[in-house]
Amino acid sequence: MLAALAIVWLTADVSVEHLSVAPANQNGAGVHAGLEIEFPLRPALSFSLTGRAGATRAGDWRPIFEGAAKLTWRETIETYGGLRHDDRLRREGALADYRDPTGRIFVGAAVLPFRHGPLAVGASVDYERALPGANRLPSGVLGAAFARWRFH
Repeated sequence: MLAALAIVWLTADVSVEHLSVAPANQNGAGVHAGLEIEFPLRPALSFSLTGRAGATRAGDWRPIFEGAAKLTWRETIETYGGLRHDDRLRREGALADYRDPTGRIFVGAAVLPFRHGPLAVGASVDYERALPGANRLPSGVLGAAFARWRFH
């Protein structure tokens, strides 16, 4: 029954991010594409499940995969949380001592005030933390300006 009420979106976004990559912080780029299944709850409120894959650049391009749940109000304000595998945190060579866990849990919010057809432009703030494990648990805050194109 719920599947009949769902809206399926293909999404793509490009972002410029301040990346916290040990041993120093860097500015970097991200490119993602994915699938979003949206369930309208009320006229101005919807719930979505998303899956995305892409790459981030911090010295070189590394893959990133994530799954999340999201609440959206009036297609302008979003709150979300999920799990991410972020390979930009893997280290090789001289940086091998900085072995941050690549599994992350994240929560965040985004505002998309500028819209024109399928294009939306806005900004987001995310808090992420390493999944519990045997190693230290680094965490950080990520701010990003981004543009999103939705296909359906």
